[in-house]
Amino acid sequence: MKKLLEIEFYDEIKKNYILVGFFSFLVMALFFITRIEEKEVFTIGFIIEFTFLIIILRFYGRALKNRNYAFWGLTAILGIYLLMNILQYSFIHYNVPVLYISLLASVFLGMNVYILSSPLYFPRIQWWEYDFRYRGDIKAKLIIAEESYDIRVADIRRDAISFFSFKQMRLNEEIHLEVPFGTKNFAVIGVLKTAREEIPGRPIRYGLKLIMNDDISRKKYIELRRYWGQQSRANIRRKFRDFQENKNK
Repeated sequence: MKKLLEIEFYDEIKKNYILVGFFSFLVMALFFITRIEEKEVFTIGFIIEFTFLIIILRFYGRALKNRNYAFWGLTAILGIYLLMNILQYSFIHYNVPVLYISLLASVFLGMNVYILSSPLYFPRIQWWEYDFRYRGDIKAKLIIAEESYDIRVADIRRDAISFFSFKQMRLNEEIHLEVPFGTKNFAVIGVLKTAREEIPGRPIRYGLKLIMNDDISRKKYIELRRYWGQQSRANIRRKFRDFQENKNK
């Protein structure tokens, strides 16, 4: 049975797991220090908050491992928890150790968010747009061993591309990707780093890490990213224009 998620365990992922480990340790240390500071240990409030924190951190780690989009909601909850501690122990109960731990945990949380916001792991996909005519996807060609396959590119950022394809591919495979636009043909080369099958039978979402060893490849990537942004904005304008035309009929 095919795994729903495949990720190459390379340096960036190792850093990600290490950051999460340190972050979880700091959050628990922060909880115990603040409860001791307020002299609320082993009370009903202590038990409820401790249980809630354990559940959140457990689901946070699971969402991270499975690359579930619930990760962002849990990140927001943990960010609010840290912000509340920073504000409380800055203006109400000034405490340097608590502030230091809160700020350090916030840094780890921010670094974790930055790593995972890459198209390799969490691409920006317009899930709410049910009509594919108005999505920001662009059509492209995938070239492997002189054979081409139709794909749809969903996200282009941070030297990486997320695309959908029915073609079964192995991780670490080097592929060529071409995006035709008018008289131009944007061609880039990359290595597959992630693969995710959201629903069996639907296209597989791949994460491509681009290879840019010279100024020419970097220029092609910048032009492609600009074209993708223009296409997304054009689709949004076309959606509202079609809506107004249908409304006036």
